[in-house]
Amino acid sequence: MDKTLIVFDYDIVSFFVALALAFYSYTKYSESSLGNRAFKRMVFCVILVCLSDFFSCLAIKLRAGSFLETFVYSTMVFNSIAFSQSIFAYTNAYIHTKDQALKHKKFMTRFFFPAIALTLLANAFFGFLFYVDDDFSIRYQKAFIIVPLAFVSFSVASAAQLGRNAQKFTKTQVSTLCAIYEATIAFPFIQIYLCPQFRISPFAFTFLTTALLFSIETPDDQTLLTTINELEVLQRTLKASVEKKTVAAREKREKVERLATQMTRALVETIDAKDRYTSGHSARVARYSKMLAQRKGLPPEKCQQIFMMGLLHDIGKVGVPTSIINKPGRLTDKEFAQMKAHPIIGSSILEKVSIFPELRSGARWHHERPDGRGYPDGLFGDQIPLEAKIIAVADAYDAMTSSRSYRPIMPQEAVREQIVNGFDSQFDKEIASYMVELIDEDREYHLHEFKKQAEAQKC
Repeated sequence: MDKTLIVFDYDIVSFFVALALAFYSYTKYSESSLGNRAFKRMVFCVILVCLSDFFSCLAIKLRAGSFLETFVYSTMVFNSIAFSQSIFAYTNAYIHTKDQALKHKKFMTRFFFPAIALTLLANAFFGFLFYVDDDFSIRYQKAFIIVPLAFVSFSVASAAQLGRNAQKFTKTQVSTLCAIYEATIAFPFIQIYLCPQFRISPFAFTFLTTALLFSIETPDDQTLLTTINELEVLQRTLKASVEKKTVAAREKREKVERLATQMTRALVETIDAKDRYTSGHSARVARYSKMLAQRKGLPPEKCQQIFMMGLLHDIGKVGVPTSIINKPGRLTDKEFAQMKAHPIIGSSILEKVSIFPELRSGARWHHERPDGRGYPDGLFGDQIPLEAKIIAVADAYDAMTSSRSYRPIMPQEAVREQIVNGFDSQFDKEIASYMVELIDEDREYHLHEFKKQAEAQKC
């Protein structure tokens, strides 16, 4: 019996099975989900494979000539590659979003398939891949290996996608898809190198696609899967957007903080400029305060807050006449009363800074004493906020280690003695003991009046 006739008969059978498959899938799965559309494309490719294979057999049977026979067979090869790609697209339909699927489709239609079509068209003229011989048998050239490799590449890519996202498929789908991947890899090689006269690929593609049809979910299930995939992408997009905005907000906050610090220091320099004898005092008190806060083990954020409070602890001096601040001799009772008002003035100014309400405590209570003899409120012991206790020690230490109109810098030993003598009376004992530790560690007596304010601002 003529083998061509046998193939011709089988082609007719597979073609009508593919038509029945297409009719069933188009009527039952009419929803426009990604999975349904991808499956319909696969069925359409199966029909084209069967139809082109049918005409290829017909051309050989009718002895249509080498060029026409080669051209029609090239069309069948092109449709088979398109079927292989449709399997990859079907696998991705359960994984990718609509936009991702559209990008893949554009690449295939604009670049890949036109390149394959041009190659096969050129082959019809030159036969560098394959050709139909005068005895009507197909002769494969060495370069033809690129054709089955195209099947292999799509099948391997599909299998990789399936392996990474197996949880999105049913067990039946996984089994059927694996069988299709194996078939698209094996059957072209079998047909080309083992039985070139008997076309088994169209039959295999048709019946495996039919098996896949009965393993896919209902249209509602596929719509739900598409929605879930889109929600996952939306979640990733929102997360990336939130992270981007968080970084931008953090950078903006840091800029605002730097601006606030620079403006604060400019204000402090203006305040210190009123006292020609204590230039840089506020910056040094801020530095010593932060060192004491760190020695106590406070969190970095809290240490930085105490540093800012130290910078502004004397801001109330803007309300004290310069003549009183710079008076070289002893102040009168009235003048001293005006000087003692600067903590209240400073507190009144800083309480308007609503984003940092604790800022005022350093300005108002840095002259309070644990024994209740401080001012302006005469607080005792634990009534004094920790920040004010720290700034009080730092303020007193800088006053003793800075030169005045009536005396030079005090010797380090004398400063230490004054600090120790003030335990639990003038100073909080714990905070003052940290100052003593810093003094004992400062063997070269570096912690005294800095000539350059930039040095005092190092932290």
